[in-house]
Amino acid sequence: MRDPRCLGPSELEAELRTLIGEDLPAELSERREAVEALGRRADPWLLALRELEAITDGLPSDLGGVRRGRFWAQDPVSVTFEGWDGHGRVALRVLRPSVKDDPVWRRRLERAARTQPGPEILAPERYVDEVWPHLVVPLPGTSLADLLPVEDPPDPRIVARYVGGGLAGLRRLHAGGLVHGGLTPAHLVQTCDGVKLAWLDPVLPRPRDACEDLADLGRAIAELDPENIDPVASLARGLAEGPTPTAEMAEELLVRTLGSVLADRRHRLAMRRRIVARRGDEARLLSLARRLQTATQPPSGKFCLRAGHDSVLVVAESDGSTVKGGPVANIDARFMPTVWSADRGLDAVAARALMRGWATRTRGDEERRSALMVELTGTDARADVLCRWLSCQARLRAVRMLLELGGR
Repeated sequence: MRDPRCLGPSELEAELRTLIGEDLPAELSERREAVEALGRRADPWLLALRELEAITDGLPSDLGGVRRGRFWAQDPVSVTFEGWDGHGRVALRVLRPSVKDDPVWRRRLERAARTQPGPEILAPERYVDEVWPHLVVPLPGTSLADLLPVEDPPDPRIVARYVGGGLAGLRRLHAGGLVHGGLTPAHLVQTCDGVKLAWLDPVLPRPRDACEDLADLGRAIAELDPENIDPVASLARGLAEGPTPTAEMAEELLVRTLGSVLADRRHRLAMRRRIVARRGDEARLLSLARRLQTATQPPSGKFCLRAGHDSVLVVAESDGSTVKGGPVANIDARFMPTVWSADRGLDAVAARALMRGWATRTRGDEERRSALMVELTGTDARADVLCRWLSCQARLRAVRMLLELGGR
């Protein structure tokens, strides 16, 4: 069984839910009473909760100019709280009541304040030797715990920053012969100089190695991507399941992963740029097709395009702005369908009937058609121009429809 005095807030709550049940009281004293009712088998938990309750109740709200906040972490000899001083948020590590008068542990905290592993680490800044000896660790920024739980897909840049900052901090600690000993999302802090790793120099109940720190980092980063969408978060999840021997090897994997992500993103952007360029060309062509449809006007006049042996005539009439026509019984027909107008555009079916009639005029009664053409004061040349104009309008209409279909 894990030492209850070394569990963080979330881990402690999860273990108590397993021990007591899902109806976990909110107050610390009520939790202690619920554990006390379980009897002798819960003595270690009762001892841990009673000691945590004693330090929480006995510790003043203002300690050396630092205002105490919520419970943050703990180890066998100390409890850490979140706090605020005149410069911002800090971590406040206080010795437990049972050892706060022990000179050995006071010297241990004083030595931790003199240990500065490197710029990648947020290490203890000062030691205050009072009734409650404590360390102050500055936390100048937003921690990863402040972003949890996530609701939207993670930004790969944010994930990469936290992974890179955590690995750089662990590499610096391990190079100095130190371990972190309990890395959680609250220990990864986004500062103005990048992501840094908060280190409290905890007392560890058992020896730990670099692989356990890397696994803790992987579990902390994986909480940013619970759906396992982001490739960098997938790398962190892989570290949690099978950590590399050293932080340097993990950094090399991070560089390779970011390289593949960058190559994939460049490929996607190149494809999107091509699509956007193609859409731009299509938009220009569509605008040109629409302008060409109204750039020229049809020739005016009335034309007999075909005279069939069954006395059916194909007649077209244009006044320069509207084209009407179709199969009729005689040239004096009063009502003919509109083939084209500037407002409505081209009626493809009616235009096809006129063009087909003109193309097959030689199969009908050509002498009668020629006589009717003279009677209508039209000419074959102008009728041919009208049919060619309708053919151009039909092509422009087809181009416009294809471009509009491709843009959807």
